[in-house]
Amino acid sequence: MLPGYYYPNEAIEPLLWHPVLFAYTLLISGVDLLILASLAYISGYLKRTIPLMTMLGISFFVVVLLGPLADLRSPHNAVLILTAAHLSSTPTNPGISLIALQTYAWIIGLILSIIFAVLVFSYRFYQASLTAKGVRKKIYQLLSLNVTTSENYRKAEFAAKIIAVAMLPPLAMWGIYPASLFLTQTWNPIWRGWPLLPVIYFADTFVVATAIFIFVYYLLRLKSLEHEIISPVLKIHAAGSLSVAALSGLQVAIWWLWSPFMSEMVTPLLPLMYAVIVLLLLSFLLSLISIRYPMASITVSIVALTGTLTNKWNIIINGQLISKTGLAFLEAELYAPWILEMMAPIAAGVVLFIILSSIFPLEVIDRWSVEGR
Repeated sequence: MLPGYYYPNEAIEPLLWHPVLFAYTLLISGVDLLILASLAYISGYLKRTIPLMTMLGISFFVVVLLGPLADLRSPHNAVLILTAAHLSSTPTNPGISLIALQTYAWIIGLILSIIFAVLVFSYRFYQASLTAKGVRKKIYQLLSLNVTTSENYRKAEFAAKIIAVAMLPPLAMWGIYPASLFLTQTWNPIWRGWPLLPVIYFADTFVVATAIFIFVYYLLRLKSLEHEIISPVLKIHAAGSLSVAALSGLQVAIWWLWSPFMSEMVTPLLPLMYAVIVLLLLSFLLSLISIRYPMASITVSIVALTGTLTNKWNIIINGQLISKTGLAFLEAELYAPWILEMMAPIAAGVVLFIILSSIFPLEVIDRWSVEGR
C-alpha cells in the first residue's frame, strides 16, 4: 500500500461536506436520465424522448466521476483507483473500496451509454453525412457504423436493445451511490437515524432528472412543445414529486414517534424539510395542470428544482452539521470560492451537452424515415 493511499469509506472517514459534493450529487441525475432512456428504448414507450434524455444523461455522467476522485485524501494518486483498486479484502486493506467499485461501474456504464447512443443514431448519422462537408462529413460517416439501409438499421436496433439492458446494472449502481455513501458513514447520527433516506434520495434524483429534461426541452422548443413528448415525462415527474413529498412527511412522523431525543436532534433540519414538502406538492399539482396546458411546464421545472436543491442541501450539507453526539448543530464554514467550485462541475456538464448536441441529433428518431419511409 502506497503512503497516503486510502479512500474515506475504507477508514470510516466522514464525507467532505463541502458544496462540491452537493454539486456532484446533482450530476448523478444524468444516471437516471440514461436509465429512463434505456427503459424507453426497451419498452418502446417514451421513445421520442430518447435523443434528449441520452445526450443530457451522457453529458452529466461523464463529469460525475470527478465526485469519487474528489473524495480521495490524496488526489494526485487518483489513478490508483484503477491500477490498484481495493475490490477484495486484504490484511492491509480490509473490506472493499466502494469508490473503486463505482469507478469501474462508471467506466462500464459510460462506454455502454456511448455505444447505445451511436447505435440509436446510426442511420441519422448516415443521413447527415449525405449533406455534410469536410471534417463533419467524416465524423458522421464514422458514427454511422455503415448503417445505410433499413435492414442494417434493424440489426442496429437489436444491438441497441441488448446494450440498453446491459447498461442498467452499472447505472443503477450509480443511482444508489450517494445513499450508499451516507449509510457507510456510521458516525453521523442523522443519517443513521434516517431509515427512509436511501429511497428518498433515489426518488429525489429522478425528480431532478425529469425537471432538467422538462427545462431543457422547453428552452429548445419554446412554443412548439409536443404534447406526446412532454405529457409522459410530466406524469413521471408528478409521481416522483408526490413520492418524495410523502416520504419526507413520513420520515418526519417517524422522528416524532421515535424518541424525544431524536425529534429534538433533527429540529434544525425540519424547516427546510417542510419547505421541500410544500414545493414538491406544488410541483405535483403544476405537473397535472401542465399535462393539459404544456406551456405551464416551465413552472414545474423551476419549482421542482428549487425543492430538490433545497432537499439535497438539507440532507448533505445540514445533515453533516449535526455533531457526532447529536447534541449540537455546528456552523458551516464557507470559504470565498465555494460558489464557483460548486458551479464548475455543473457548468462542465452543460458545456459538454452543448458540444454533443451539435453532433448528435436532439430531434425525434422514429423507425422511420429509413429510405424515405
